[in-house]
Amino acid sequence: MARKPIIGITGYHVRGEEGYGGTFRGLPGQGFSVMGHDYIRAVIQSGGIPIGIPVGEKEDCAQLVEAVDGLLLSGGEDLDPTLYGSHPNRRCGVLAPERDRFEMDLLEEALRQQKTVLAICRGMQLVNVYFGGTLHVDLSKSSKKVLAHQFSKCPRWYPAHRVKLLSPILQALYGANEIATNSFHHQAVRDIGAGLKVAARAEDGIVEALLHPDHPQLLALQWHPEMIAVTNPEGLIPFRWLIERCMPKGVENEQPSV
Repeated sequence: MARKPIIGITGYHVRGEEGYGGTFRGLPGQGFSVMGHDYIRAVIQSGGIPIGIPVGEKEDCAQLVEAVDGLLLSGGEDLDPTLYGSHPNRRCGVLAPERDRFEMDLLEEALRQQKTVLAICRGMQLVNVYFGGTLHVDLSKSSKKVLAHQFSKCPRWYPAHRVKLLSPILQALYGANEIATNSFHHQAVRDIGAGLKVAARAEDGIVEALLHPDHPQLLALQWHPEMIAVTNPEGLIPFRWLIERCMPKGVENEQPSV
């Protein structure tokens, strides 16, 4: 049996003062590191072994990245607007500055070690900011009319809008020039980071995927394929890309095609 790739998954960083302490069986002010089950299942279904990466120390990032075959930067809290020259406002959600800094360090190390990285939602926004780009703090304040990119009254796998695939890489992966995706974000890429290329856009022009020609092992998506995979195997396509790029050369992933 071929060795399965180990995929490190980042997750929510919940501090004790955010309400998970005294309200949780009387535990005094504990924080939690939380991974979404959908990410875990998608990695397993695609042939990988998921392992959680909690927020840690910068000096440990090199060893952490060495220990995994690939990295999944997951969704979650809003990025701190001060990272891209803006400032928080009342439309910001929960901020996790510790997570922001740690995942920036993880990403830098993964790129240095040329490990495969799949970045989803917040993960894509972090990639853009890492390369010097900016974000819309809240899409309701965008200067142009945009679709409702944050849905709270529909299933998480619901195809909220269509996305045009602009990159031949994504077109080949999906076998299409346009797909339907879900949408759960109120922040989005504004100015593109240095070297990044827009790989997909929503019908309203919002950036939905990024690639970097100098880092072909990096794929960043704004939508949530792990949630789509709950009802549609198409959601596993990015995870199969991740797993297959992490497999030793000459070893094929024996997962069913999607």
